[in-house]
Amino acid sequence: MARILFTVLPLTGHLNPALSLAGELAAEGHEVAFAVHREALGSRMPPGIRVYPLDAEHRPPALGEQARGLESVRLFFEDYMLPLTRQALAPLEAAARDFRPDVMAVDHQMLAGALVARKLGLPWVSLVTTSASIIRLSPVLDAWVAEQYLALQQDCLPPDLVVERPDFSPHAVIVFSIEALMGTARDRIEAPYVFVGPASRPVRPAVAFPWPWLRDDRRLVLVTMGTVSRDRDHRFFEVMMEAFAQLPEVQAVLVAPPSLARKAPDNVLVRDYVPQLDLLNRAAGVICHAGHNTVCEALLRERPLVVAPIRDDQPVIARQVIEAGAGVFMRYGKVTPAAALAAITRLLDDAELAANARRLSRALLAAPGIRGAAGIVSGLAGRGAPCR
Repeated sequence: MARILFTVLPLTGHLNPALSLAGELAAEGHEVAFAVHREALGSRMPPGIRVYPLDAEHRPPALGEQARGLESVRLFFEDYMLPLTRQALAPLEAAARDFRPDVMAVDHQMLAGALVARKLGLPWVSLVTTSASIIRLSPVLDAWVAEQYLALQQDCLPPDLVVERPDFSPHAVIVFSIEALMGTARDRIEAPYVFVGPASRPVRPAVAFPWPWLRDDRRLVLVTMGTVSRDRDHRFFEVMMEAFAQLPEVQAVLVAPPSLARKAPDNVLVRDYVPQLDLLNRAAGVICHAGHNTVCEALLRERPLVVAPIRDDQPVIARQVIEAGAGVFMRYGKVTPAAALAAITRLLDDAELAANARRLSRALLAAPGIRGAAGIVSGLAGRGAPCR
């Protein structure tokens, strides 16, 4: 059996797929450990998993509100990922030397893990949580990113270990998505990709919900703008409510600030937390921010989408959904009630959208999944030199 060391960014969306993969490997008898920022993620770690803290001396940089579009990518590098890499290098190397893993599983944006694996001669896999991360963005931005990677490696590694893309493993790059969603409109960064489909999230806590409110004679639309829906701008949700008020034959659940409940028409329910997977099983369609997890969860259940991206990788994922024929675009910041009404109507009535959602669902179900990803990781054990 292998010893496997995981390391991920201190962000829940990056931790969840790694935990699913670690759980599968542990069930197969492998020994797993995590090198993570305990303050940010410790409460989310299952009991019994060995944790090496990376924040004993330094807290990770704050990841606050960012600019939109490509500018958000630059700020993510400058203000978050690169400082975090430099902070985490020493404690992560110490964790690897103590645990002596046979293989490392490294979030592709947790660059410290990739640098440590190469420095110590350990086989490793990259874990890519969103399909937006493997495409080329623009010649100017791609060149700027390459400069940042070069400067970082020159500071941290011997010259013979410097490579063009230190974030992608030469052994395997596990992508928690499917090629059918990727499309061919943009070039991909060259790497040994394995598309395994989305990782199921760890068991979620039970959330109370007034199920009798749902009516069988009305089609249901779920509106969620991600894990911080309740903190989003009120205007978007107010526009959604105005649009749904004109569709009495439809009902909607909005994951939104509770204060909006008093403005909701009779066919709209406002909740700050919902049992999302259970609602997706009953919904006819979804309106969301094009977050990768929500998109995959909806498509897995054959649900077409209206996508209203806000920032980060969301515009890229939204474009992929639309180009795959399973989604309708909506402008988050400037949507009008008329535009929202048109998008909702198409979401519910367009047979082609529904057919493409079913096609993508079949592709998601056919993906290797977590079991396939676990086989890739465990198969690398024994390929590297012992940790020095």
